[in-house]
Amino acid sequence: MIRMAEVCDAADYRNLIENLEAESDFLLFGKGERKSTIEQVEGLIQKVEKEENSTIFLSELNGEVIGHVTVFGGGAPRILHTASVITGVLKEFHGQGSAKELFLRLFEWAEEKGVIRLELTVMVHNERAVHFYEGMGFEKEGVKRQSLIVSGRPVDEYVMAKILV
Repeated sequence: MIRMAEVCDAADYRNLIENLEAESDFLLFGKGERKSTIEQVEGLIQKVEKEENSTIFLSELNGEVIGHVTVFGGGAPRILHTASVITGVLKEFHGQGSAKELFLRLFEWAEEKGVIRLELTVMVHNERAVHFYEGMGFEKEGVKRQSLIVSGRPVDEYVMAKILV
């Protein structure tokens, strides 16, 4: 089931993010690097709820939050139609359609809100994610060279976007 996050989901959302960061080296934060309190996460959810072009979708299975798509819309008038996407599904649930369901709901939401450009970054060696995003209609627009340092090594990221018009 895909649904919008509410303030009461703050603990589950925080735990999901921590679990994703613990099991993957493909995310901005590594295991234990993020130091978010429940109050900070509640504040984030409240902020996102107030913004017309931002949202957080959660994927639930048997009452457990297993994935998310977090979307931050542009704040200036000229980029209100643009949103940045952050996503993740727990490894245990890869290949079961949760990510696809999240993205299909994201596309519906974007159409409802007038968001026509969705963008994200992905490490170039994360071939599984790159393939998934391409399958969902995202295209590579460029490479951010040495944009991250992971385990002491520079990592390039693809900038990818999907235009929904």
